[in-house]
Amino acid sequence: MTGYFWLASYPKSGNTWLRLFLESLNTDGAMPDINAMTFSSGHAAMRDEFERILDIESNDLTDAEIACARPRFYELKSQTASSAMICKVHDAWGMTPAGEPLFPPELTLGVIYLIRDPRDVAVSLAHHMRQSVDQTIERMGNTDAMMSMSKRFIPKQLPQRLNSWNGHIESWLSAPVKRLLLKYEDMLSDPVRHFGATARFLGIHTDDAKIVAAVEAVTFERLRAAEKADGFIEAPPGVDDFFRRGMAGGWRDSLTSAQIARIESDHGAMMRRFDYL
Repeated sequence: MTGYFWLASYPKSGNTWLRLFLESLNTDGAMPDINAMTFSSGHAAMRDEFERILDIESNDLTDAEIACARPRFYELKSQTASSAMICKVHDAWGMTPAGEPLFPPELTLGVIYLIRDPRDVAVSLAHHMRQSVDQTIERMGNTDAMMSMSKRFIPKQLPQRLNSWNGHIESWLSAPVKRLLLKYEDMLSDPVRHFGATARFLGIHTDDAKIVAAVEAVTFERLRAAEKADGFIEAPPGVDDFFRRGMAGGWRDSLTSAQIARIESDHGAMMRRFDYL
């Protein structure tokens, strides 16, 4: 069976942690090499892979042309796969400028959608992007927000439409696909149960002992130690603590009352929907 399981999330919502769990589970609970993940099929918007499979130079294309070419990229990539692929996604679900789904439904086996309290996302994403919390909060409320856009250099990733934090969630929850919703806070409070649910959703044949071992292999303490020893190739330039805190509720000692109010005003309905308010 070929096709894609998309691990979709707004940035800084636990996607990398989940991928590392799956990496460990694939080796019966061994500590994964954080810089050599092979079980998942990487990021859905990697520029070098897009160029190699389509045999084109992406910097010769407009952003709209890149978006229109991405469904064909996923189609061609699936033709060379011998089994289902697990792929990280930060794009919102939506249509290309040509009017077709960015992620072909006929190639989509399922979606694991990760969601995290936007107040914690704001703190973590500000650190990740090396920008102020206020700038990050503004970005999270912007329905036109994009990722991997630069006029100074060619990013490693293709342009990705994020939408707002609200809009990103709504886009994936309304997509015509089979999905599993996973809250970051549940992953922290009961990792064996919720990481185990992801394994079952993906059709991975395993047992409880291996799930427990894989959960223990990817604690934030171990991931931080691995990053300190060897760095992390997926971290943005200048960020040497990608695996920073790994906690829920850290926003309480990081955000001002005005920042909290702005986030809750922008995203209150969705926050209430998922019991963040």
